[in-house]
Amino acid sequence: MCGRRFANRNQSHACGRFDLEGLLQGRGPGVVSTFERFRDEVLRCGPAAVLPERTRIAFRARMSFAAVMPRTRWLDGHVVLAKRVRSRRFRDVQTISPRNLVHTFRLESPDEVDDEVASWIAQAYLVGLQRHLPHRDPPPIRSERLDLVIIAPEAMVAMRRGDFEGASRALGLPIPRDWRTSSWDWFHHRLRDYADDPSCLPWCARALVRRRPRPMIVGNAGFHGAPDAKRVAEIGYEVNPEQRRKGYAREAAEALIIWAAREHGIRRFRASVGPWNKPSLGLVRGLGFKRVGVQIDEVDGKELVFELERSMDF
Repeated sequence: MCGRRFANRNQSHACGRFDLEGLLQGRGPGVVSTFERFRDEVLRCGPAAVLPERTRIAFRARMSFAAVMPRTRWLDGHVVLAKRVRSRRFRDVQTISPRNLVHTFRLESPDEVDDEVASWIAQAYLVGLQRHLPHRDPPPIRSERLDLVIIAPEAMVAMRRGDFEGASRALGLPIPRDWRTSSWDWFHHRLRDYADDPSCLPWCARALVRRRPRPMIVGNAGFHGAPDAKRVAEIGYEVNPEQRRKGYAREAAEALIIWAAREHGIRRFRASVGPWNKPSLGLVRGLGFKRVGVQIDEVDGKELVFELERSMDF
């Protein structure tokens, strides 16, 4: 057994232990830099396994969605797309199944990994997550003024890539100005969770959509993944600066807690807040959270940890 993980039972693959350096050894510097550019575009979409095999380097999320074969002076490769994409740059298109079409190409320099190739990779990455298969995303959580709408993988990938038009199409709403200048690197964790288990999607990030006077995204909130082994769910929230001091964060947090308790029987909740964040400290304390410790976040530094024990009454 090679130890690789697969989305489907009896999935075909090539066993063996190969290393990236060995596959690239003896190739021209242009080949290596072209591969690195292609790999970087893959990882800009989200987490993916880079798998050296006997003659190729494959990329996998839930399933393999792309591969390149280093030659002496170029890279041959393919992406798996859900539908036929027309481009003179494709050397061949093979239909494996109605939703799996292998598009082959050749790249001779890093500059050829341009916007067009990046768009192929983004589409293929979603195939790797098996988003091209029939699925039903969770419905919004409704509160008095807000719909908490799941930020689906299509929108996460687009926002990580800075494709805010694509993110807007995925969400069905204009992307706020503040979102266009924010870092969405943390979607890496949510996409990794989804690749491991798509059923975690209800516990991922949600856009806060104010319903009136017209639908508008005013922030985001959600859980930091599914509840842990002790059935504790951690909440997070952020309201766009111009929409703060209107009670949206509290309303969203309450809606998340009520949803998790009613739908999944979760009774314990956690929130981690920077000691400098007085509005958020006031919010969690106002909701009944009690401080239980301190932790160091690798990005945000020192955080105060709060927990809430929710009764059956809500």
